[in-house]
Amino acid sequence: MQRWALVVRRADRGRGRRRWLLVLPAVAVLGVALKVVSTDPVGYGVPFWPFADAGDRVESRVMGEVTTTARALRRLDAVPGAVAGEDGVEVLEARVAAGRMWMRVRLRVPDGVRCREVGVLRDVATQVTSRRVEC
Repeated sequence: MQRWALVVRRADRGRGRRRWLLVLPAVAVLGVALKVVSTDPVGYGVPFWPFADAGDRVESRVMGEVTTTARALRRLDAVPGAVAGEDGVEVLEARVAAGRMWMRVRLRVPDGVRCREVGVLRDVATQVTSRRVEC
């Protein structure tokens, strides 16, 4: 009498373990990146949910107006005066040097007051950078 048996190949467990060695560090790096971006979503250019709240969206709109103003004006020393005229924006300090301008602004947002340092560099094109600082 002939006996038939079903043969099932056992899964190679080593491949699954090696996959976890790649997935865990990738998830950790992604988590750290998300945490860093959520500290200043306007500065990193992601002012939308889940990183930003209503105050961040207002801050992003105001910084967009600051960028537009800085690019439209020909003289850098005129930028702080033009920016201070916008709603809820105070220029605390401003320094203008050869082709560069730095200013510290205070913004009124729905959840309080925030401050940003804004740098404008005019070389080939006008570059505007900013970062959130303590008031």
